[in-house]
Amino acid sequence: MDNQQWIWQKSDWPQLNWDDDVIQPMLRQTRLKMGKLVGKVESRSGHEATEYSLEAMLSNILSSSEIENERPDARSVRSSLAKRLGLAEHPAGTMTERSEGLAKMMMDVFDPHNPLLSETRLFQWHCWLFPEPAPLYLRRGQWRGEETMRVVSGRIGHEKVHYQAPPREQLTEELQHFIGWYNQSFDRPALDPLLRAAIAHFWFITLHPFEDGNGRITRALTDMALFQADHDSVRLYAMSEAILRYRSGYYDVLEATQRGGMDLTRWLSWFLQMLETTMDTAIQRIDQILEKSRFWQIYHASHFSDEQRKVLNRLLDGGEKGFSEGINASQYQKVAKVSKATATRHLADLVSLGCLIKSTTGGRSTRYTINRNFSCINAGKLMKNITFYGRFETDILAGRKTITLREASDADFNAGDQVRVSRYEDGVFFCNIEVIAVTPVHFDALNEQHAAQENMTLSELKQVISEIYPGLKELFMIEFRLL
Repeated sequence: MDNQQWIWQKSDWPQLNWDDDVIQPMLRQTRLKMGKLVGKVESRSGHEATEYSLEAMLSNILSSSEIENERPDARSVRSSLAKRLGLAEHPAGTMTERSEGLAKMMMDVFDPHNPLLSETRLFQWHCWLFPEPAPLYLRRGQWRGEETMRVVSGRIGHEKVHYQAPPREQLTEELQHFIGWYNQSFDRPALDPLLRAAIAHFWFITLHPFEDGNGRITRALTDMALFQADHDSVRLYAMSEAILRYRSGYYDVLEATQRGGMDLTRWLSWFLQMLETTMDTAIQRIDQILEKSRFWQIYHASHFSDEQRKVLNRLLDGGEKGFSEGINASQYQKVAKVSKATATRHLADLVSLGCLIKSTTGGRSTRYTINRNFSCINAGKLMKNITFYGRFETDILAGRKTITLREASDADFNAGDQVRVSRYEDGVFFCNIEVIAVTPVHFDALNEQHAAQENMTLSELKQVISEIYPGLKELFMIEFRLL
């Protein structure tokens, strides 16, 4: 080894410290984001929450693997996870030893009944990560051998050493110290659980105890510590996504910290910044899913051709393939596989229904984006939308003059607004109305008079609202006239 001292060689290793004036505000901000993320999902059904968990865990596995330039089959891993979460996959991918191992490790990480770390548990993770037949060079399910462990880059003969781990003869004692700290700090009030996860990540990757798979095991261990910090939120986000996106910065801050002293402020700051970025991504993704669900409640798929549904779903899904800046007629033609004339007609129909709006960004061709306000343009007038449930169609013909809105977001109706009314069950358009008045009412304050206005009994009205929007409390009743 050259004269460069690594952090584990310092006499005060591992007496780690940090600047609380820097870290505490970041911790508070991250906690706020975690609470916001959980709040987004709390009102959804158990099945939907499990679906969110599946997507987050899948992304975590795939991203953690891709950081090491490994690319397991996504469909296989998804099916292995879905099986353990009790979700049906249609069509299901072919499960393999590799996908099963990755899923088993992820589920073990999130086991609430087994918070303790052990040498045996880490060896089991390593075996799941490298199913038989393992590479010949690999000591599967055991610590690395006597050869010096270095992290290097560059071609042979011109390597740059980024890090050198503790020698094998020192490793066993180092690991005993780390595992002891991890288990003893589990319920230590003085150490914030998020900082515990960040410290565990840095400490374990610094020891680099395996011949291969150290990064993936480290990130699994980090997820386990984050799960112990907050059971509710961690299964909704994938921190490895952010690490993959900022991989160069990840390696830079690790190397700088491993070459420094015991002050972990820079590493902890980077870790918390990535965690907050991860929360933002998860919140945005869930908002997108909720928006898509809301869209199809209002504009039911029966309004559209198969080609229109395909394009709308692409636009609603967003992402790299979602035409984030809108879609033009030529792109619509390619995605939907229709003629140019049909593409133009379909887009015009979607604009008239209020599903799409023409983009104002300009350019050589007109682009169309999702109407985020879910407004409807009809007969040249801007119209809002509402779906109704049950007997509304016959009741309105008999003179019904009120309707209960089941979402607080519908409170933007004002007197004079014109509204396009469709059936909740199948999305079929029924009539246009003009709003006369809007009155807020709490679910618990609903009475027989409200029910009579809806031509239902009180129990029927409450049951209908509870079935459609479980847990919803803030309602709005509108008085209207037919147009």
